[in-house]
Amino acid sequence: MSRHSILSFVLCSALGLGFSPAVTAAGPANDVVELNGQVTAESIEAGLFPKSATASDCAEAAKAGFTCGQIVSRKTYSLPVDVSFAVGSAQISAAARSLLAQFGPVLKRNEQSGSKVVFVGHTDASGSQQLNQRLSQQRAESVRQYFIQDFGVAPSFLAATGVGSAQLKDKDNPNSVANRRVEITTKPVK
Repeated sequence: MSRHSILSFVLCSALGLGFSPAVTAAGPANDVVELNGQVTAESIEAGLFPKSATASDCAEAAKAGFTCGQIVSRKTYSLPVDVSFAVGSAQISAAARSLLAQFGPVLKRNEQSGSKVVFVGHTDASGSQQLNQRLSQQRAESVRQYFIQDFGVAPSFLAATGVGSAQLKDKDNPNSVANRRVEITTKPVK
């Protein structure tokens, strides 16, 4: 990390802002968080709906010779391997529902955030490309419907998309259970 990056990190930390020196054109590099019992509603909210710097934060940054802007990266959350989907199934397990439940109030609270929540469904490589595309879409839609039905989240705030087996998590083992998952992220609404 360069000296400028270190100084930026220190300043942003002092101001309570996030800092990510490794951002690619597609977004933050490897900023995927696997859900577990340690992930809190507060960390989910900060990861999906990062707050921009306030005017006073920017004034402080300017005094130190820095410019201010949105430097907090959005995170992607992924269901862990031990609660993923069964082969050929889009049914959400009880264990997955338990982990996903902490997202419900966060999503409901942020419906007017100017972002859209995107559920991205994935499959392993065991089926045909057409089957995997359909199944991954069904998995994403199952999670989307869970939040609509159980938490009353506005359907227009939630999107579901499937990528089939195009983005394997475990490339060395294409049929691994690790590849059968749904990831949760947000994107700004244009």
